[in-house]
Amino acid sequence: MSEAALARVERWYGAALAAPLRAFVLAHGGREIGAVRLYPADEIVERNETYETRDYCPGYLTVGDDGGGRAVVVHAALTPPTVFVVGHGSMSKADFVAVGSGLQAWIEGGCAVD
Repeated sequence: MSEAALARVERWYGAALAAPLRAFVLAHGGREIGAVRLYPADEIVERNETYETRDYCPGYLTVGDDGGGRAVVVHAALTPPTVFVVGHGSMSKADFVAVGSGLQAWIEGGCAVD
């Protein structure tokens, strides 16, 4: 199911996701770590459409949220590899706040969003 859901994400996005991002979603999607809920593959398209990520943050995907009004976003090609948070009401790259230098380090640090 997750591979099929990831294929739907890639069709919606219009390009392949970076291999480490695909692995991240498969391994951690649906989990809550710290204050963050990481979206399972079958929720990613709906969440990104709801938050209009593609319109306001081209190239990026919302992969989770902090339950307090902020989205967790990464570039789908992981260029840059940085993990960011941004308010759902201001989905603009100008408002991104870096919270991790990469997905693995961010997960190992407990998904800190401050």
